[in-house]
Amino acid sequence: MKRSIIVGNWKMYLTSLADAHVLTTTIRNNIEKLANIEVVLCPPFLWLTEMAGIIGHGDGAIKLGGQDVFYEQTGAYTGEVSPLMLKEAAHYVIIGHSERREYFGETDMDINEKVISALRAGLTPIICVGEKKRSLNASEPYHQLKEALMHVPKIHYKDIVIAYEPIWAISDGKSGNNAEPEYVARVITRLRELVHFDTPILYGGSVKPSNVEKYAKRPEIDGVLVGGASIRATEFIKICKLWYQRKGFKK
Repeated sequence: MKRSIIVGNWKMYLTSLADAHVLTTTIRNNIEKLANIEVVLCPPFLWLTEMAGIIGHGDGAIKLGGQDVFYEQTGAYTGEVSPLMLKEAAHYVIIGHSERREYFGETDMDINEKVISALRAGLTPIICVGEKKRSLNASEPYHQLKEALMHVPKIHYKDIVIAYEPIWAISDGKSGNNAEPEYVARVITRLRELVHFDTPILYGGSVKPSNVEKYAKRPEIDGVLVGGASIRATEFIKICKLWYQRKGFKK
């Protein structure tokens, strides 16, 4: 059975450690009883150890993830964070997010090296792929995922998560330009050709409480990657609970 995963990517929105404490504590206190769902919070690097102190080191309902990672394990790379460092506080790491590709010029080769390095350190990479414009054949995300998995043994496909984030649908919930569930399901079905049945594939793109149930209805979609709504405790908690209820985990 594939895991059902909800990831909250805080990006660089919260600038107060006190606010991060309140957000994490509120989320923890409200989703502890949601069985069968993995909730992953991805705060800035600076706060990972602080957040680990609130939720524990992976033994509770919430796990932590990094927003990026460097592809070398150690060395003279000023300002970078290695997977071995990240492993001290996190279980997951987002790799290849569209913002990293666009603003920092990350290439498919960079992302592939990061995926390999993360797996080598025992982290679970959340590999992001997505097209800039709508496409009937999903060729762009398919190619990105194929490149990201180069030289990754298939035995490790169970240790990765895919996040399909169509770039044209990313707006942090402001424009409501999210991709239709049918479109997402079609792309995910194509991506599934490259990985195992047990590899979770998530959707990310303007996810919010008002539309998350539509995605939860589709059996092809194993979870969501949430951006702007993940720093608003009430919205993120509602997303988690709606997913839990719609997927039939509630008895």
